[in-house]
Amino acid sequence: MHTDSELIQVLERLSSRNGTGQTAITGLSLYHSSQSTNRQPIVLYPAICVVAQGHKNLYFGDYTRSYNADNYLINSVTMPVEMEITGASEDKPYLGLSLEIDSYLVSQLLIDMGKFDNNSRTLANDIIVSTAINDQLENSFVRLLKCLESDMDQEVLAPAIKREIFYEVLKGLHGNLLRNCVAHHAGANRIAPVVHYIEKNFQQPLDIDTIARYAGMSSSSLHDHFKQATSMTPMQFVKSLRLHQAHSLLLSGNPVSESSYKAGYNSPSQFSREFKRFFGNTPSDIQLQASG
Repeated sequence: MHTDSELIQVLERLSSRNGTGQTAITGLSLYHSSQSTNRQPIVLYPAICVVAQGHKNLYFGDYTRSYNADNYLINSVTMPVEMEITGASEDKPYLGLSLEIDSYLVSQLLIDMGKFDNNSRTLANDIIVSTAINDQLENSFVRLLKCLESDMDQEVLAPAIKREIFYEVLKGLHGNLLRNCVAHHAGANRIAPVVHYIEKNFQQPLDIDTIARYAGMSSSSLHDHFKQATSMTPMQFVKSLRLHQAHSLLLSGNPVSESSYKAGYNSPSQFSREFKRFFGNTPSDIQLQASG
């Protein structure tokens, strides 16, 4: 993608400065940052993500996914990750967008495409991939963004352009990721409210039975559906959110004990043990890093 690309120009015109903005087009969000960021925890939802300018890294477990203006990201599950923006400045801000995967649109496309061969070769264990963006896909995103400038275009054209975008991704090397989203759609629909519940309440005492009661499911059923939709168990999700929150608090200069408590831990020793196992450093190491 060239520095004078139309996608950059449209995003500069439409995106809010230094922030994330949901748009009038369902599932489409825009991103603008005039400075690089340290690694920070976020919850990533199934989406197609594009960087028009700048560079973004995602960290999850032992894996890293990086993407910039030459490629885009496909994420097929809901999961907590760490996000980092590099190379952003006032003169050349980070500009990006994301389009949530619409399982209904994708399922309709799969029906229409069913009689044709597809050469998608996604590895079975891939859940997040970055892959080269082509001119046709980039142009589709430009046209989708331009729909934001007209209420009529949003109503009439945007749904067809979204369908076109998903079609291009389905035809690509990693189209199976969208197929996986459709396959998991029923379970994911039941799990999405549970994910939001955990996000809002992870600092409170939570166990699998409490979460299962909220979900209206048995503990074993919740465990299976949650892991299918997010690649982790409910309590692994709780632990990850707590540890990422504590990590962020420590980097902001909060004391270890306060960070532990605010993140939902009642036992300092358990917190220190799980933190070291998860991040490879002790809470005190991170505190020294923040002060140094």
